[in-house]
Amino acid sequence: MSILEFRLNYNKHGMCCCNTTQTEAFIVIGATALITGVLWRSAVLAPIKLVAVFLHELSHALATWATCGKVTAIEVNENFGGVTISRGGTRWFSLSAGYIGSVIWGSFFILMTWDRLPTKIAAGVFIVACIVTAFVLHVQQAKLCGMKCCFGMAMRFLVIAVGAIPAALWVLEEYVDMKIQPLRWAILAIGTICTLHALYDCIHDVLCKSINNSSQGKSDAVMFAEEFCGTPRCWGLLWSMLAILAAAAALYGVTVLSGDC
Repeated sequence: MSILEFRLNYNKHGMCCCNTTQTEAFIVIGATALITGVLWRSAVLAPIKLVAVFLHELSHALATWATCGKVTAIEVNENFGGVTISRGGTRWFSLSAGYIGSVIWGSFFILMTWDRLPTKIAAGVFIVACIVTAFVLHVQQAKLCGMKCCFGMAMRFLVIAVGAIPAALWVLEEYVDMKIQPLRWAILAIGTICTLHALYDCIHDVLCKSINNSSQGKSDAVMFAEEFCGTPRCWGLLWSMLAILAAAAALYGVTVLSGDC
């Protein structure tokens, strides 16, 4: 019996409640989460984590623009930090948009994999995000004199290289008759990593450390608590819960859109 015959027979007799597309999504997301956990502090994930930081800062910017404010600068640094300099707008909305927005971006990538065309749209968005990240990346430190420029160029190259992966898979699927969907798998993996980064960022920066010092700056939750009410950890907990709900909604959404389960 071939693999295809086994799969059809497997679904026919009700031994599996999900179709092939849904099963692949669960496998890719689970495997990516496991690999990401193992390699979290390694340099392998550094480029995509920088893109995730940019999406965090972009969320602040979009919230500012949506409430008639002005954004003067967006910056991402090599320590996986970032800053969005803005004026005007609705302050509470723009401050809240960082952690929640970055999870929504990750959820967006996951949700868009329900079909080929949305997957290509998500791939295009990610490629553009990589290009912009390379432009706004700012290297603050260099271990050796004269290495700052080279280090910055290397980091930018790696970020662009990450964006080139879905681009190459896109071209491959266009010109090669393939039964599998590697671009979809790549976007699922990217969405999973971005979502995990946002959740980790919120929990680590806000609930564990509550960043508030001159060297690292203030976290969004610290600034929110100072300007409005409550404590940083309360806001961090609320944002973390909303972020988890957004990620769960994306997983449920892609399951429903991919077919009956």
